[in-house]
Amino acid sequence: MFAALACLSGALVLSLALVTASQAFTATPVDCQAHVVRPGETLWEVARGIDPEADTRAVVRRLMSLNDLPTVDLVPGQPLCLP
Repeated sequence: MFAALACLSGALVLSLALVTASQAFTATPVDCQAHVVRPGETLWEVARGIDPEADTRAVVRRLMSLNDLPTVDLVPGQPLCLP
């Protein structure tokens, strides 16, 4: 039973590694400008600074996707990739 569980766990880890590696090679490179979050700065402020004329909600969604952010919460010192 232990051997089967160990084998299954190993296969799962290998599968996840292969999926992650394949995604890394198929991702489209994006030109971005590095930005470091300042104390009190919000993602909405960053988005408005990128394109004041655009729909801020769309820019926020783009930033979240580009930076793989699960929420709009930022931490001072956090690096962001800005388009």
